[in-house]
Amino acid sequence: MLSRRTLVRTAVLAGAGLAVRPALRAQSAPALIHPIQPDLDQVHDQGAWVCWIGHSTVLINLFGTWILTDPVLFDNFGFRILGVTVGPRRYIRPALTLEQIPRPDIVLLSHAHIDHMDLRTLSAIAERFRNQVDVITATNTSDVINDMPWRNLNEMDWTDTATIHGCSVQALQVKHNGNRLPGEPCRSDGYRRTGRSYNGYILERNGIRIVFGGDTAYTTSFRDIKGDVDVAIMPIGAYQGYHEDHCTPEESLAMAEMMRARHVVPVHHATFNMSPEPRLEPIMRLRRAMKSSTTQLATQGIGDVLRVDAT
Repeated sequence: MLSRRTLVRTAVLAGAGLAVRPALRAQSAPALIHPIQPDLDQVHDQGAWVCWIGHSTVLINLFGTWILTDPVLFDNFGFRILGVTVGPRRYIRPALTLEQIPRPDIVLLSHAHIDHMDLRTLSAIAERFRNQVDVITATNTSDVINDMPWRNLNEMDWTDTATIHGCSVQALQVKHNGNRLPGEPCRSDGYRRTGRSYNGYILERNGIRIVFGGDTAYTTSFRDIKGDVDVAIMPIGAYQGYHEDHCTPEESLAMAEMMRARHVVPVHHATFNMSPEPRLEPIMRLRRAMKSSTTQLATQGIGDVLRVDAT
């Protein structure tokens, strides 16, 4: 007999497939491609080390603090039925497996969509590092994972700031939607107090600034960031048919330029089939757009690494 909590959780996950419209496209199981694997032995604590793990999952070492964004580390995401995950399968493996990921000091979650707040991955991280991981998530989303053994679980609203493990963290307003289950109150629908929200974040330590854009359509809110940005981690995929919630590669670059970003790390592409554009189109369009930009393309493939040394 399933517990009431398990039934509710299953219903929530099932409903999420409708809430995130492209998320549960039927597709055959592809042969997984092995990406470049980063060498963790080369990480040092005198600057920033940024590695794209896949989709919106990025592993960051910022002067010794490990930060993991929107972790999705299994072969597919979706809802669980009788122990099987039903949902899109990745066609490129993550650059690091769950077992290879170092203990994150901070897990940074942008919003509650199932391809960003993956219960299977988050539960595995929480169980592996019981009561050792601090989690930051968007307003009205912590209930999805509040039964997992985190050290701390805190929500941040737009413009909120906090200092955690020596890093300054500020939540940013982006343009997206947050409802995990159909019919839930969502901030994008005007439910300012009760709606599920969605964040970007600024991370700063010892003069190095990193922006994680989360998931966003085109918005000028990034122009409000004061001062230059060393690394902008920005989404570039899943725009065809979903432009109200996702930016194009050219718009992603424009937002990075608003921040006066030195480097851009493009994410949210080349991992899952989530919209009709060809797999390589997002990065090809971004590369063309960057020919006339002063912002530098820091990574192109899963497993690529960017290092920013302290000045």
